[in-house]
Amino acid sequence: MDFNDVTRLFKEDLDRVECSIQKNYQSDVSLIPGIGDYLLKNGGKRIRPLLLMIGVKLCGREIDERTIRHACVAEYIHSATLLHDDVVDETTVRRGRETVNAKWGSDASILVGDFLISRSILMLAADCDSRIIKAVSEATKFLVEGGLMEYSEARKLTISEAHCLDVILRKTASMMSVSCELAALLSEASSEQEKALVEFGTHFGMAFQLMDDAMDYDSEEDYLGKPPGNDFQEGHVTLPLLHLYENAEHSLRKQIESFVKTENLTQKDFDYVLECMREAKSIEYTLDLARNYIELAKSSIRNVTFPNPEYVKSLDAIADYIYERHTAIRS
Repeated sequence: MDFNDVTRLFKEDLDRVECSIQKNYQSDVSLIPGIGDYLLKNGGKRIRPLLLMIGVKLCGREIDERTIRHACVAEYIHSATLLHDDVVDETTVRRGRETVNAKWGSDASILVGDFLISRSILMLAADCDSRIIKAVSEATKFLVEGGLMEYSEARKLTISEAHCLDVILRKTASMMSVSCELAALLSEASSEQEKALVEFGTHFGMAFQLMDDAMDYDSEEDYLGKPPGNDFQEGHVTLPLLHLYENAEHSLRKQIESFVKTENLTQKDFDYVLECMREAKSIEYTLDLARNYIELAKSSIRNVTFPNPEYVKSLDAIADYIYERHTAIRS
């Protein structure tokens, strides 16, 4: 089973999620559904809703309207963070199209992101399940803290690998993890099953972002949907660049320090750093760490008995897809 098999298996449920996303974008403020339609056409893999729905099936429950609603919440919060991040990073292209801030302006991007968060709160309030509200609130708080950590240490090469991983844990893994946690809570799963799903989501989220960080340097624009080197241009010190810096000779360190401080870097600068990364195996180091997290994710759901264990293969397929997408580019 591969990722395409999973999306085919859950096609009807993914269609229901899309309908919920579109329905809940409605507002009498015309700009909101207008931007909502634009975002929907931008697509996305709907990884978080998929994790939630697979988890529900794994725990022996059917995917009902309550599940769909919470899958929509997970996607809304994710979309809101992208809208806000694009403003902070001044990103102009995402998934091969103009970002909302590039097309409508930063104010619109921030405010529509705020709308999605407020809509999520209303959808959670329909349940009034304190466990779910607490889980989503804590994950969102964790996510924002990660963004602030990244922002406060931007363009600094004094950070540690532990700091890089902590930012990933907060900014990316938290929402993957809570998507899996919601599956357990909605299914009334046992504490052991919930713990296993949360661990899967956390490790999966770590691998997901590490892969993205590697691919931002070592991928093609057609695949990324944006020019490679975005992190480099914006001064984000992600693990590939930190690994190169920590293993570089003095002269190269000085060059990297200069690059990080410069806001108008050239393609030649990026190509030079990429070549240095390949020589230092910095991308390979990041990919190896991602692969390790994928294996941790897969092992976490094998130590617990689930009512429908056949859905473990679906989670395996999504985890493998994260790594294999880079392999496919390089082959």
